[in-house]
Amino acid sequence: MTKTPPRSRKASTAAFGVLLLVLVTFVSGILFYTFVMDNINFATETLNTQIAGLLLNSFTMNSTHIVAFLKNTGAQVIEVTNAYVNGLITVITNLVKIAPNAIGAVVLTGNFLCGNTYDVKLANIFNTQTTFQASF
Repeated sequence: MTKTPPRSRKASTAAFGVLLLVLVTFVSGILFYTFVMDNINFATETLNTQIAGLLLNSFTMNSTHIVAFLKNTGAQVIEVTNAYVNGLITVITNLVKIAPNAIGAVVLTGNFLCGNTYDVKLANIFNTQTTFQASF
């Protein structure tokens, strides 16, 4: 003959199971929220230091090169990764990493004609851009 368990035990086991699921869901939500907010804050702080940092100090130009001198006014090292002349990708001949409060030279190669004006755009990994017009 089999004994049936009392009904109160069945109900309490189900209630504890539901309570445990709610608790696990709540704790997982808190951990996920913390993870997402930490990543957003890191990205915002990094982006703000990169945006504030890149200014054109001066430039020189000849028929084969444009040399732009950039000043890093930010608090972190900035690396110039992309260069465009009149909207076309241009080769950067040197690796450019500029320390805080320092001036670095970006050397661009190309064929530049006398009497023309060129739109130059320099950007870093966060797509912070410095643009200027160069006439030769």
